[in-house]
Amino acid sequence: MLLYSEHVRLVDQLRRYYDVFAPEQILVLIYDDFRRDNEGTCRAVLRFLGLDDTLPIDVTEANPTVRVRSKRMHELVHAVSVGHGPASRVVKASVKAVTPGRLRRNALYAAKRRVVFTNPEPPDEALMLELRRRFKPEVVALSDYLGRDLVSLWGYDRLD
Repeated sequence: MLLYSEHVRLVDQLRRYYDVFAPEQILVLIYDDFRRDNEGTCRAVLRFLGLDDTLPIDVTEANPTVRVRSKRMHELVHAVSVGHGPASRVVKASVKAVTPGRLRRNALYAAKRRVVFTNPEPPDEALMLELRRRFKPEVVALSDYLGRDLVSLWGYDRLD
């Protein structure tokens, strides 16, 4: 189940980039920074690319973590929204004929949010502990390589 862990060698992957590109051509981003300060991280990327970082940036929540309440309901809503199957095509065409696009998108989003999706279940604590123990050496190495304390940021310093 955890075969992926044999392939995660972030420092090795970064070294391969640094072997090919000059350090000033590489920008390493930490997802936690992006989540904490989305706009600031986007502006840093724009500056790194030599682009205007003063333009307005719309910050939105995209692809939130969710779980499907009902697989059948998810498949039904998807089928109708994309017009899969003869019945779905008829429903989609009918709805499309009488409602504006924005209203359809908002209704689809609301249906998915209220009926199809729900908050994810909390992660399995035993599995999370196993993963943290397995990856701690990798996080320590990455922290050293980047010169940043990711061990504390990601809670690896609190392991038993």
